[in-house]
Amino acid sequence: MPKKVAKGPSLFKSFKTRVFNKFLKNKHLKNTITLEHKTIYVLPSSLGWYFIVVAVLNFVMGINYQNNLILIMAYLMFVVIIIAVLMGYSNAKGLTVKFKDTFNSFSPQKPQIKFELQSPNVCQSVSLTYQGTVQTSQHVDQVSSKTQLLSLPLPYFLRGKYDIQRIKISSNYPFGLVSVWSYIQLQTYVFVYPSLEKVLSDAHVNALDEQSDNGIAKEVGSDEFESLLPHLPEMGLHRVSWKHYAKTQQLLVKEFVDYKKANALFDFTFMNGDTEQRLSQLCFLVCEASEQNTPFMLKLPGKIVNTNTGLEHKQHCLALLSTFKGGV
Repeated sequence: MPKKVAKGPSLFKSFKTRVFNKFLKNKHLKNTITLEHKTIYVLPSSLGWYFIVVAVLNFVMGINYQNNLILIMAYLMFVVIIIAVLMGYSNAKGLTVKFKDTFNSFSPQKPQIKFELQSPNVCQSVSLTYQGTVQTSQHVDQVSSKTQLLSLPLPYFLRGKYDIQRIKISSNYPFGLVSVWSYIQLQTYVFVYPSLEKVLSDAHVNALDEQSDNGIAKEVGSDEFESLLPHLPEMGLHRVSWKHYAKTQQLLVKEFVDYKKANALFDFTFMNGDTEQRLSQLCFLVCEASEQNTPFMLKLPGKIVNTNTGLEHKQHCLALLSTFKGGV
C-alpha cells in the first residue's frame, strides 16, 4: 500500500506564514528599512530558552532546599537575560539596510542581491537570510557609520524569473542568548538566464544578406505580418487591409517585420539539440553580438524581437530566453 504523506507540518507552516503576514502588514514592503521600535522584534534564542529553563530550575531548587546561594544564582541568571534583551535591542536600533541592485546570472550560477548597511552606532554581528524554499545567508561581524556593501546569493540555478522572497535581518548579540530580527520585503525579481553554449555565429551573421542575394528575402510588406498601423497619405493604398476596412471603416496598414534591417538573425529553429540547448546557443549568440555591437533580430516560436543593439535590447532578449516555455 502507498504511504500517506504527513500534512501536519506543512499545514502548520502555512498557517504560521498567514498569521505572521497579517501581523506584519505592509510595514516591511520597502527597499530601505531602518530598524526602530516598530520594526524590531526580540525573543530569547534557542540557547536563551535553555538558559531561562535552567534559571527556573535553580529558582525552584533554591526554594525547595532553602538554599540562598542557588536563589542568588537564579536571580543573576534572570538579570543576565534581561540585560541581554536590552543590549540586543540597543545594538540593532538604528541599523539601516538599503537595497542597492540585483545581479542576474547565467545557469547554473546563482543570482545575487546587493545591499548597503549602515548604522549610527556600531552594530555587532548582523546576518541577512533569504527566506525562500532554500535559505541562504550572509554574516557581517560589525556595521558602523561607514556604508558597507553586502552581497546575498539566492538559491536559484535553473533558468527562469524569480520573485524575491522576504529577507530576514537578524543578530544574536550579545552572548547568543537573544534573537533580534526584522524583515525587508523587496518588490523586485531576478533572472537566471540559460547557460552559455558556444556556437559558431558565422552562419547567422549576415545570413539575411545572403538570403537576399539568393532571392529568398522579400521586400518590406511581404515578410512576416507584425501589426496594424493607421494609414498615412504617403503610404499609398497597396498596403491597406481592406478586410479590416470593411469591418471597422478605418484605413489600417499592415506592418511587416523587415528582416533586411538586421545584420544577424538568431532563430530558434536554426539551432541544434533540444529546447534547453537551443536556448543556450541563442543566449551565447545574443551576448556575442551585443559585445560586438552587431544589430540582431531574435526569433522565437510565437515571438519576434525587432532588430536593435545596446544593453536594453540584450537584457530584453535574455529575459525572453530565460522565461521561454515552448518546445522543439
